[in-house]
Amino acid sequence: LEVYVEPILPQPTVLLIGGGHVGKAVAELAHWAGYRLVVCDDRPEFATPDHIPQADEYHQLPPEQVTQKVRVHSQTYAILTTRSVEVDVKLLPSLLDTPAAYIGVIGSKRRWETASKILKEQGVTKKQLERIVSPMGLELNAETPEEIAVSILAEITMLRYGGAGGRMSKKNK
Repeated sequence: LEVYVEPILPQPTVLLIGGGHVGKAVAELAHWAGYRLVVCDDRPEFATPDHIPQADEYHQLPPEQVTQKVRVHSQTYAILTTRSVEVDVKLLPSLLDTPAAYIGVIGSKRRWETASKILKEQGVTKKQLERIVSPMGLELNAETPEEIAVSILAEITMLRYGGAGGRMSKKNK
């Protein structure tokens, strides 16, 4: 007798925090790729069905309340396409206390250096900071919001399935 046990995992979910231009493009692509989509923004006009019609949930709330209102599980990919370091540092400590599979922050290396310095001053440990991916996405030299969304979703897909992120045409050479 053979018994196969498969875990019942929650549906892969993109938790999108920040519904601006890049966030909107990420939402469209995440929905198309089959992720459950939760959109959060403290600006009411960015977390609505009118702005992002693909979402399964909308939350208009301050960043520090996201993890109090949204269930974050082991299949949650948190994507912060926020407008500032100030928003990031309010949200990240609570996200670090969750089992999220991925925590990515948009922005330049300089922006991340500023945010990580503030987080360290707030008591976030080096080990906790290592969970955060910033800048997020694969290096595609993307420029438009849509191209940046492809970069971000490509990285999440790579991590989700254990890919290497290299060019497939170079794989067998």
